Amino acid sequence: MEIFEQKKAQSLKYLFILNPVAGVGGRRNFLHMIAVACREKEVKHKILFTRSRGDAGKIIRKHFDKYDVFVAVGGDGTMNEVASALAGTTGIMGLIPAGSGNALGRELGISMRPEKAVHQLLNGHATRIDSGLANGRRFMNVCGLGFDQHIAGCFAKSTSRGPIPYFYSAMKEFFSYQPATYDVETDGVINQYNAFVLTVANTSQYGNNAYIAPKASVTDGELDFCSIQPIGFFGGLGLGLRMFNKTMDRSRLYTGFKTKKVIINGKNLNFHVDGEPVKNSNPIEISIDPLSLNIVVP
Repeated sequence: MEIFEQKKAQSLKYLFILNPVAGVGGRRNFLHMIAVACREKEVKHKILFTRSRGDAGKIIRKHFDKYDVFVAVGGDGTMNEVASALAGTTGIMGLIPAGSGNALGRELGISMRPEKAVHQLLNGHATRIDSGLANGRRFMNVCGLGFDQHIAGCFAKSTSRGPIPYFYSAMKEFFSYQPATYDVETDGVINQYNAFVLTVANTSQYGNNAYIAPKASVTDGELDFCSIQPIGFFGGLGLGLRMFNKTMDRSRLYTGFKTKKVIINGKNLNFHVDGEPVKNSNPIEISIDPLSLNIVVP
């Protein structure tokens, strides 16, 4: 970050990596908005588009030595790709949230209004935040199993985006989903959880201000383990309300603790990282990678 601060008086070079199918405005709107803001600030920049999954990482690796800040413009998928490519390096990430959940942006105080987010980016400062690793797959928000993972898989197949389609998908699948039992090892001790949802969180929320781990922090060097017992429909409604008023951890159905590493075993070990489904049959080792990412914040 010292390099970022030193160069701030000079001309930083920004590479905007835009997912054209994400979010809150047309492609032309984003192009115009970024161009105007950079011109006003006299910032050197370039915009490149992703075409398929994995493109953001390829773009960063190809242009790593040519730019100072690599800006993810899109949803959690684009954010995750950019963060995964930059974590553990000297590279600096920027973020303009333009997707469905935008948990990391909300966590860092980045505006959900693209115009304001660009202004924050060009006038912000760099800081370091934690990230998580699940069997080598990096996540910035959450790694989830159980119903959490099941809905992520359903949503990934859907062409609709946003909180309403997500809610509809969750309601549709709720009654047919069967909870599973997991063995969770921390500090050499194994506990068993019969869980509807099992989440290991870096950010406090899934996105859309739905808080699964109200006490989580992206700078505390720890992850928040969260387990929700099997629930009925009305119990689910109650937990839904708790999720949006930040009281999930007060429910008798909720078990949570902070940890640096957990190992999860069981029959159904498919999981997701930041909403991206991962098919898996091996034990899942989830750990914190403290202060591993440089990112621009307001």
